[in-house]
Amino acid sequence: MRWQNDPHRYSSPSIAMHWAMVLLVVAAYATAESRDLFAQGSPQRDWLACAHAFAGFCAFVTVFARLALRAGPRPPIVPAPPRLPERFELALCVLLYAFLVAMPLLGWLLASAQGARIAFGPFELPALVPPDPALAQRAQAWHEGAASVGYALVGGHAGAALVHHWLLRDDALRRMLPRRRRR
Repeated sequence: MRWQNDPHRYSSPSIAMHWAMVLLVVAAYATAESRDLFAQGSPQRDWLACAHAFAGFCAFVTVFARLALRAGPRPPIVPAPPRLPERFELALCVLLYAFLVAMPLLGWLLASAQGARIAFGPFELPALVPPDPALAQRAQAWHEGAASVGYALVGGHAGAALVHHWLLRDDALRRMLPRRRRR
């Protein structure tokens, strides 16, 4: 296990956190989108809402660990991409991290404004605001609107990784893949 980035690959913790974040975003999306399959107030819908909140909370915690790991030197892409796509990549990453921080905060604001309790076992998050139906309605619109933009950012990030791998034929994607064991 490599604890530091090397000149060709990200560290094992960086890779693990990246793919954990992928799973958390997929879980948050899947639980949000599948709630409509069940009737309002049903145990299945309530469970999905709780799972959605838990995935969002875990993503919120994980994003700060990812940002701390990202603070160190990053392995360069080989061969180096042109400057303009590199700047576009930086802008996309900033927007993606902003999404990963903002979405759980908007969800927390929404739940607080609805007067909902946000508990994970014995741990309970404090309400950010007192119950306020008008704010809850606005927060829901913000949360859902940001989700649409954010999922496009996630898709753009994944698409860019595939473009790097298949069209530009550089190592941008391979730097973030777990190392395969030799037989």
